[in-house]
Amino acid sequence: MSRFRLGVIIGVVTGFVSICVVVFLVFHTQAEEIAAPVPKIDDVVQIVLAERVATTLEADAAPFGEENVINVLVLGLDSRKEGKEQHCDAIHLFAINVKDWTVKVTSVPRGTYSYIPPGNYLPTDYYLANACAFAGLDYGIAQIEHILGVKADYVVTAGFSQVLGSLRVLGLPTTSSLQWLRHRQSYAIGDPQRSQNQAVFIVDVLRKFGGTGSHVPAALQYLLYSFVNTKMDFSTARALYEGLVTADINAHPEKITYDMKPFYVTQDLHLDFANSDAQVATLLARLQGRLSKDDLSNRTISDVQNELVAYLDKALADDGSEFAVVMAAESWRQVEDEAKREELHYTYMAKYVTELNVTNHEAAVQYVADYILEKQTLGLSEWETKGRDLLTTLVVQ
Repeated sequence: MSRFRLGVIIGVVTGFVSICVVVFLVFHTQAEEIAAPVPKIDDVVQIVLAERVATTLEADAAPFGEENVINVLVLGLDSRKEGKEQHCDAIHLFAINVKDWTVKVTSVPRGTYSYIPPGNYLPTDYYLANACAFAGLDYGIAQIEHILGVKADYVVTAGFSQVLGSLRVLGLPTTSSLQWLRHRQSYAIGDPQRSQNQAVFIVDVLRKFGGTGSHVPAALQYLLYSFVNTKMDFSTARALYEGLVTADINAHPEKITYDMKPFYVTQDLHLDFANSDAQVATLLARLQGRLSKDDLSNRTISDVQNELVAYLDKALADDGSEFAVVMAAESWRQVEDEAKREELHYTYMAKYVTELNVTNHEAAVQYVADYILEKQTLGLSEWETKGRDLLTTLVVQ
């Protein structure tokens, strides 16, 4: 064999081994995080307490809560298509007592008054959802904490797309659930009842998957964790979830209580997961002929979906802000047709990582690895393979 041919073979083998090593390291890191032992809750508490001590608070900031209570502020952000601002559409504080494993959910209606720093605003603009959008999320969170009277240990945020993705992964209704969570016109009390519906919905999901017989596997936990934005690490999130599962909260409704600030008299209304479409249709039927022609509730799901897909196709060809907006919001998750949704997800992801790879190779590789893990967990083998092929091209470069 000639030296040239031997050199070529060695080069090919070396390149292949390098690819395998990089791919192995990426997936090995994910596997280690998923398979890592769940930390003891006492260790989690000590970390939280250390963070509280290390945090420098302003003189008028809200205080932290009790030592054994971990406060998790959950915010649903308005991240629909073409949205440039992040309104706090859902505001709920989960105070988790890690000694007796009880949970107190305190909700704040999005329309609650909030001061906003000077700007070109209407008198009717001064409420919490706009505080997050106009003055920034950090400012909005500070206003929420003042109303709650307690500072959050962790903040968890998710947009419409991430909520839909989570529901889809759990096998729960998507479009009808989102309609239920956003609806307020049928209630005389309006926004406060919507806020209560959101809290009850989240708790119903927790109860559905919060028992030993309905335990969410670690890989699926990791996928759900990847859908939200939070400084809470995955091991802490797992510890809290596993603690609630061990407490079997789905068999003990008394372990979860509700509150609202400011206080309103509301009802605990539940979405029937098995008959959600019919339930929401009945709710919307009450509004026929009562809303203005400009209201969007009369539009069909098909019309909305067609418009969304057209927007996503157009934004894909944009090299500027619209493409960035879609990537930040993960708007393809709002597409109900699976084939089109997966096609859009892959195409957006491929374009994004190709550009990202020029400036941050490591981040591009990790982004594709997360994509592959998602498709693998969901059993979407065709798209998992496409992701692996793309990862190979990135490593070869």
